[in-house]
This record gives sequence, structure tokens and C-alpha cells, in this order.
Amino acid sequence: MVSVQSDDKSRWQILLLLGAFALALAMRMIHLGAIPLRDMEAQAALQALAMAREEKTLFGPHMAVVGLTSLDFLIFTSSNFIARFWTAFFGSLIVVVPFLFRKQLGWWAAAITSFVLAVAPDLVGLSRVIGSPIVALVCLLLGLGFLIHRKPILSGIFLALALMSGVDFWLGGVILLVSSLIVSRLFPLSELFSIFPIENPKGFFTYFGFSMGLTLLVVGTGFFMAPAGLSGIMSGLVDFIIGFGRPYTAPYFLLPLAILTYAGAAIPLGIWGSLRGILNQSKFDLFLLVWWLVGFILIMLYPGSRPENTVWVTVPLWVLSVRVLYYAWQQPDENRLVSVGTAVLVVVLSAFILLALRSLVNPSIGQDLKENYLIALVGGAVLIIAFVLLVNFGWSEQVALAGLLIGVVLVTSAWMISTSVNSTGLNGERSAELWFPDEPELTTVWLTQSIEQVLLWNKTGDSPEMLAVSEIGSPGMQWALRDYPAVTYLDFIPTTIRPGMVITTDQENLALVSGYRGQDLVWSSEVLWQEMSAYDYLTWLVVRDAPKLNENLIFWVRTDLMPDSQFELIN
Repeated sequence: MVSVQSDDKSRWQILLLLGAFALALAMRMIHLGAIPLRDMEAQAALQALAMAREEKTLFGPHMAVVGLTSLDFLIFTSSNFIARFWTAFFGSLIVVVPFLFRKQLGWWAAAITSFVLAVAPDLVGLSRVIGSPIVALVCLLLGLGFLIHRKPILSGIFLALALMSGVDFWLGGVILLVSSLIVSRLFPLSELFSIFPIENPKGFFTYFGFSMGLTLLVVGTGFFMAPAGLSGIMSGLVDFIIGFGRPYTAPYFLLPLAILTYAGAAIPLGIWGSLRGILNQSKFDLFLLVWWLVGFILIMLYPGSRPENTVWVTVPLWVLSVRVLYYAWQQPDENRLVSVGTAVLVVVLSAFILLALRSLVNPSIGQDLKENYLIALVGGAVLIIAFVLLVNFGWSEQVALAGLLIGVVLVTSAWMISTSVNSTGLNGERSAELWFPDEPELTTVWLTQSIEQVLLWNKTGDSPEMLAVSEIGSPGMQWALRDYPAVTYLDFIPTTIRPGMVITTDQENLALVSGYRGQDLVWSSEVLWQEMSAYDYLTWLVVRDAPKLNENLIFWVRTDLMPDSQFELIN
């Protein structure tokens, strides 16, 4: 009987884990290549492309993704989707982490945590950006989890991939190390995470070291296509040290704003769970509490921190939120209808508050109407609090808490999915996001379509006309033009050459302008974070709209390549 129950439990664990992984994959893979690669992303993609083409290049700190992607570029095509694939795939593996710590979390709490991490807006958004902290985060946690479960080969592989994932391996490693040292002053860590004793220590660490070294060698060299890639393995440590001398993020409040924006629901519940852990003296809750506090302090103090690094704070907050919801969820059978009614009211009033908030930031609304919407917003929040208190005193605290939690779960789930869809590119559209505020968003579609149109007009079977790029040799431009064979990057266009197509900044006076026709195109857009007012930030929080500064370029085509000129020559 015990064996049958154990088999059923294991079967359910596997099914739920597969379901969470499928959901995570969908959230991260849909429209993955719709948005062009930014300069930071394009730099890593170009390194992988150079590996695949056996070209010389300088390698950076993200060798895990670069090395794996180089093999994909060799086998398949060099597309935006393929370039981002491994980042999204590793991001999906975050659902495995709670499964590895199910002993500490509890079986159902681990399953729920996997689904929450699958749709969490910050984890979904960073999984769709090359060079984000997500690969270091997931691989480090998986490596430690497999180490605790005495899986030396898997642990060695994932820790090697984490090591090759940039500065966040070192930042996250310091956060977890300091957290462990603090917690070890409260109770022995062996009571929470036990790896020793090992039956065969020599064999264990032999397998661990061999798998880690082999992964570093194979992936770090792009499957032996570029041995020079090994030079990038320790680049993350160099960048981490250099980060102490960098200026702080400007404006500085973007760091806590990122936590509030993408993990807002986890903050009150995470704090609630932290206090609950202190009162109940739960070792795992105390570890999570110390983790997010240490992470928050170190990230706020470390000059090299950027908004994307706050994921090291939000993960323990999400786990604490699930734990407090799971353990506080007590549904009295005799008052089920009252709890359901309370939950329905919480959902309805929350929707009312959201509508009032969206109307409040509408620029076409007059000041008098804005005051009315502000009153409605505050009134909706007061009604929720008042009704929950009435249920608490009229029935019981359990009934009120159960209804409130059901409503919170429904509202939070809708918010998480909506935010993940609307602010991460899942719907194929762009929105202004806090991740990498110094990286402008690129618009490549108009440029590539214009080039393709000119080539189509002059499709004669001869070699394509040379394309010259002046003063815009950024990684994003090089990636956008990667498939055109006759591209030359120059500091200026000399009068001795007459390329068929020329791309310049909109500030440059082309010496050959008399023989060309030009069209200005939007190339990049940068959000003006430092110039935004409090009202601008409120508008951005609600609708993800923010003032931007566009950078234009001019696409020039030699006159004899235009259709009307060719028609005149024929006549």
C-alpha cells in the first residue's frame, strides 16, 4: 500500500513538473525572435556566429550561451530566435529548482512554486534577453541542487555553465555565500541542506571535477571550433571586480523600482512569509529571509548593479509568497460560500481599482475627472479592507483569510500572466522596460526591407552591390546586416568609391549626395528614465508607456540603381 501511494506521488510529481516546464517553455519561446537584438545581445550573437564561421573575434563573459549557440548557427540558421534559444531554454529550467528542494518546501508547495516561477514576469522577461542574469541564476541553483542530491555529473555540468554566464555568477555566488555564513550562525546548515557523508568521496569528486572540466572545455571552445573562447571563461570575474569602480545606476531608484514593478505581488506576501518564518522558527523560511535581505543590501551597495540583477532578490520572495499562501490556506467547509463571496468581491474591487488607475493616467482626462478617479481608487481599496474586516469579525479569521487569499491568488495570477505577455514581447509588441535601461531598442525591419527592395530591383545574377556603413558600426547593425556578403564599415565615405548603398547617421553630410537618394529611418529608441517625472513613472507602471528619444539614420541608394533611372536608361 505504501509502495503504491509512493508511486502515485512520484507520478504526480513528474506530471506536474512536466506541466510547469511546458508552460515555462511556452511563455519564453513564443515570438522569441520578433523583437530585434539590442547591441548587448547582438554582441554575444556575433561571437557565436564568428565561432560557427571559424572567424577571429574577442570573446566576452557569456561563453555558456555563446558556445552552445555557435553549434546551432553551424547546423541551422543565424536568426534572432536561435540566438535567444538557449537563454530561454535555461530560463525554463527554473521550474526544476523547486523540485530539487521539495524536501524543504513540501511536495505541493514545490509544485505550486514551479508554476509561479514559470509565469513570474521578471523571470519570463529576463529569459528572453541574451546576456541577462537568468542563465547564471538557474544554472547555479540547479548545480547546487544536484550537488545536495549527490548527482556529481549534473552538478558539475550546471556549475560549469553558471561559471561561464558572466558577472552574475559571482554576484549571486557572493549573495548565497554571505547568506549561508549568516544562517550558519543561527543553526547548522547541515540541518537544512545535507550532502555529507558521501559513501565514496574520491569517486564523487572525480566525476564532479571531470564533468565540470569537460563542460568548460567543450562549451567554452564552441565544441572545439574556437579554442580562444576559453579566454572568456573568467571574464565574468573581471567584470565583477571592475563593477566596483563603475558609477551607480542613474536614476538610482530604478533598482528598487524593478522589484516593485515585476515582483510587486511577492513583496507583501514575501515579507509576511518572512515574519511567519521568524515566529515559527522555520529554518528554510529563515534562510530565504536572509537571502533576499542580503541580496537587496548587496545589490543596492554594489556600484555595478543594474535593474536586471534584482532577480537575485525576487526569487526568494516568490518562494516565500507561495509558502505563506499554501500554509495559510485553510478553507472551512461550513463557511465555504462566505469565503467564495469574499474572494469574488476582492476580484471585482481589484478590477475596479485597476480601471480607475488606468483612467487616472489617461492624458486626455481633465483634472476634475482625475480627482474623481483618484477618490474611486482609494475608495475601492478601503472597501476591500472594510469588507475583509467585517467577515473577520462577523464569521472568523479563517473565513476572512481564506476568501482574501483566494482573491489575491486570482488577481495575482491574472496580473502575472498579463504583465508577462504585455511587457516581455510575448505578444510581438514592444514596451518600455527597466531591464538594461542604458540599452536602446533597435528597429531593423525598415532598414532590412529597404535593402532587400533595392537588391530586388537590381536582381541580375551578378554580385550584389557593395553596402557601406559609415559611423554606425554597432553590434546591432552588424547583426542586422550579417547575411549580406558585401558590407563594408567605414569611418567616412571617401570620394574614391561609389557603393551602391550607404548607411549613415542623420547628422552626416554625404560628399556624394548629388549621386544618391536618401531616406531617413528610425534606428533606435532610448527611454529617458532620468528626465521622467513622477506622473511619467506612474503612467509607465500602468501602461508601460514612457518618453523616448529616437535616433535616425539615412539609407542612401545610388541614383542609377533606382527603378526610374533604369527605366530612363532603357528608353
